[in-house]
Amino acid sequence: MPMALSGWWVFGWLVGATVILIAALLLLAIIGLGRRIARQADEITQTLEGVRTNTDPLWDIRGTNVALDRIARGLADVRAHD
Repeated sequence: MPMALSGWWVFGWLVGATVILIAALLLLAIIGLGRRIARQADEITQTLEGVRTNTDPLWDIRGTNVALDRIARGLADVRAHD
């Protein structure tokens, strides 16, 4: 009877070691994916900063349109008085 118990004891250790190994591999995979996501987020942030820099002048269009409108009205007033 003691031999049967020792056989199950070894089997239990093997199952436990297998479970721990699988958990460790899954944890390493999750850490790897987390690092990949963090790297991609940094790349996206840098790209968005570039987009912001490239599109900042678009905010000046409104001021340019207002200035052009004033100039056009001024020219229209000058023509009306001639």
